[in-house]
Amino acid sequence: MRDAQPFRALICLFGALAGILSAVAAEPPKEATPGSFAAAMKPFGEKLLDVAKKYEQFGRVDDEARWAPLDCRAPNPGTVAFSASNQADTHGKKLYSLFASDHQAYVQVKANKLAPVGQTIVKESWIPEETKAPKSNEPHSRKLNAKGQYGQDLVDRFFPYVQKDGKWFKASKKAGLFVMMKFDPKTEGTDEGWVYGTVSADLKQVTSVGRVASCMECHVKAKYDREFGRASGKQ
Repeated sequence: MRDAQPFRALICLFGALAGILSAVAAEPPKEATPGSFAAAMKPFGEKLLDVAKKYEQFGRVDDEARWAPLDCRAPNPGTVAFSASNQADTHGKKLYSLFASDHQAYVQVKANKLAPVGQTIVKESWIPEETKAPKSNEPHSRKLNAKGQYGQDLVDRFFPYVQKDGKWFKASKKAGLFVMMKFDPKTEGTDEGWVYGTVSADLKQVTSVGRVASCMECHVKAKYDREFGRASGKQ
């Protein structure tokens, strides 16, 4: 009888462990909302989600896409391009289109040297899908649920096709947002004022925020205040 006691104890122990593992497996994964980050990062996470809701209102940086061009002609539509990054865990090997809250400051970064506090840059990334050549070069137009400075309807004009190595690709499935936000350079927890962040494709989850290493690794090499600029081809 004494020899059986250790055996029974082991059975009980394995049973308890199995119960714990089952409970852990059944628990759904927690969302990476701002509250799940360190307290110091929570305000940045909340700002990131706010940006995700309204970034389309900034207007696209690509080519001439922006609101109300001064010469009153229709601007060229926003386009997509292949990212120069080779990091698959960031925006590498994806198509992207850029938005900037201060369009002029972004395109003049070379002259200004520093981005203004408040500048927000959003890289809308897409998974590329090889496709046939588009039948038309007409952009896709979509009315946004927002009004412009003078009460006008805002319309997003976007051409989701790009050609590379003789093949055509389409921005078919959104892969998420990569965001840079400029705060006062003295702000703690920032990279000379810059905060980096990523948002899920459904725009509901903050998946990273703060001094994100995979973002900083590339952007600290930028010549002008962590910005490469659209014309550099290094976005």
